[in-house]
Amino acid sequence: MNLIEALQIKDMQITISGYQATMELGTFHEQPFGYLNGGAVLAFGEITAGQASNLLGKGQYHAVGQSISGNHMRAMKAEGRLYAKAELLHKGKRSHVWNIRMEDERGRLISIVTVTNALVRNL
Repeated sequence: MNLIEALQIKDMQITISGYQATMELGTFHEQPFGYLNGGAVLAFGEITAGQASNLLGKGQYHAVGQSISGNHMRAMKAEGRLYAKAELLHKGKRSHVWNIRMEDERGRLISIVTVTNALVRNL
C-alpha cells in the first residue's frame, strides 16, 4: 500500500490551470480528539500537487516537493470527504507553485495549502 491508497485520495481531475481531487476521510485521518489531522491535509496537498506537476511535465520532468505551507482555518471531524481545488499560480520551466483550497462537503474552507515543486529532468 502506498500513501495515496492509505490516505484514500481519489477522483483527481487536472486542467491546464489547476486540478481537483477528493480524500475520503475516516479514523486513519484523525488526531486524538477525532478531528482531521493537519498533517493528513498537508500530505493530501503535496501528493496531488506532485501528481499534477508530473502530468504537466509530460514525461520529460518529474516533480520533487521543494516547499509546502498550510494554514488551517476551520476544524472538522475526520469523516465524509475533503476536496482539494487547486490553482497553478506559476508554471515555470523548473518549478510549479500550486495554491490549494481544501473544502468540506458543504464548501466551507478548511485549509489553504501552498506547494512549490522543483521540476527535475528525467534521465
